[in-house]
Amino acid sequence: MSTQYTVNSYLLDRLKELGIRHIFGVPGDYAFPLMDRMETTEDISWIGNCNELNGAYAADGYARIHGIGAFVVTCGVGELSAACGVAGAYNDQVPLIAIVGHPPKEGVKTGLTTHHGLRGDFSGFARIYKEFTVAQALLTPENACQEIDRVFEACWSEKLPVYVQLPRDVGDLPAQPPTAKLALSEPVSDPKQLTVFLESLLPLLSAAQRPAMLVDVWVGSFHLTELVESFASKSGIPFAATPAAKSAFLDETHPQYLGTYPGEIEGNAVSQQIKEADLLLRLAIHYDETNTGRAAFNLRSPEVVNLQINSAAIGESDYPNLRLRDVLMQLNEKVDHREFAFSKQARTTSVAFEPQHDTPITQERLWQRFGHFLQSDDVLVIDQGMCFGATMVTIPAGARIVTLGSWGAIGYALPAVLGAHLADNSRRHLLVLGDGAFQMTAQELSTILRHELNPIIILLHNNRYEIENVYRLDGYKEMHYNELQSWNYHQLLMDFAQTQEPLGLKVTTESELETAFTKAAQAQTEGRCVLIEVILAPNDVPSYVADSFNIGLERQRNSK
Repeated sequence: MSTQYTVNSYLLDRLKELGIRHIFGVPGDYAFPLMDRMETTEDISWIGNCNELNGAYAADGYARIHGIGAFVVTCGVGELSAACGVAGAYNDQVPLIAIVGHPPKEGVKTGLTTHHGLRGDFSGFARIYKEFTVAQALLTPENACQEIDRVFEACWSEKLPVYVQLPRDVGDLPAQPPTAKLALSEPVSDPKQLTVFLESLLPLLSAAQRPAMLVDVWVGSFHLTELVESFASKSGIPFAATPAAKSAFLDETHPQYLGTYPGEIEGNAVSQQIKEADLLLRLAIHYDETNTGRAAFNLRSPEVVNLQINSAAIGESDYPNLRLRDVLMQLNEKVDHREFAFSKQARTTSVAFEPQHDTPITQERLWQRFGHFLQSDDVLVIDQGMCFGATMVTIPAGARIVTLGSWGAIGYALPAVLGAHLADNSRRHLLVLGDGAFQMTAQELSTILRHELNPIIILLHNNRYEIENVYRLDGYKEMHYNELQSWNYHQLLMDFAQTQEPLGLKVTTESELETAFTKAAQAQTEGRCVLIEVILAPNDVPSYVADSFNIGLERQRNSK
């Protein structure tokens, strides 16, 4: 292979500058020149996935731990397969670089009909990706290096996916190595607006007797978690997190942390304190029925301060050019500490768990025990559906949560734990998913084993998409079309293995679960992947799931 410095060399060097060391995806002939160059490039490893959607999910999981991720696929069939994963990253503000190999540029210009096109038309794919990427680059011999820089910088600063279309005959063209670093600075606030905003906010903070903060997932996307926690400590203001904000890596042992806000659920202590706050600071809140329930905050109320990533509002006053980072930094300097009365959500690990011999496992008891199994610095990846019960578990300090927000794509978590594991192999990784989610992306278990990774997988087996039975406008119904074909899940782990000696376990009682957790912890320290298949009653629903969806459904009914 030629040692000449090329556009592909430039692209890979820029990926390395972003700290990306693993690139996910599926081989395709239009991407072969880039992949050939990758084979001889140090510090970049190719992680081949079982399909393009899984590659996008894996890159997303990688990005949530590392800060940015990338995948490579071929045009048409490949990029359309990956599109669902990119859209989910867009929804959650995850910086993801989608690199798509395309036919030779000259061939397309001359009207040459070639494979993977829509009757020879390749233009529609970029238009589709424009809907859920913040920047797009169609590389040409004239613009390739400049466009790579532009979209990579946009990906970093906006924390959103970008799209790079790389024609097969452009990547191997000669190029000059970078002469300067990428401009990875983030926008700053309008100083006059910031001054006026603080002049309005600080008196409100001083006068408030029951202030509170509600934090959402984008605080984590923009690396603002430490600033939020610092402001809470400095001010004494208690804060709660939306369910999606589990991915914001908040310290749930923080003295001011109230717990997870489940929406306006009657009798819930966290809901009550947020509802009764005489000054509520909403930090980057993304409203939807699964994340904030029926809570319809009056954003023009003087008691509500709406702090988005790049704007703010107090009552009728808008501040369109404010950055949350700058606001938090100023507040940390200017506020004085005060003591406020508040109560914290009961911790799942506050009482020792005593397994009941031969007693079937239930959702409520499973999550109580699971809370004790978690360790500081764990990475916990959670799928959709009945796994939502895990979001109510108090997470130890230093642990990290990866979960998809309101995009709600079942099957995300198995490929995502692959990406998260490769992003930081020094931590223990756990995955919680249902049998329906597993059946959607099960092939990626083979990739996890291929790369000798050792997550602990907890698979909830109830033979159905139970979440779909719950989430109905006409109330809970057990529908035949939500039923699944049962698999021997714990045995599949061994069927996929080639070089590893993984551990597959099936448990039906609390005492068996206790034994399984002990064996799993030991096997993980030995470098072995573990899958615990937990048998649950089909209609066993975590109380949080039932409450939150009932509230969401009530809101939908009332809106009709």
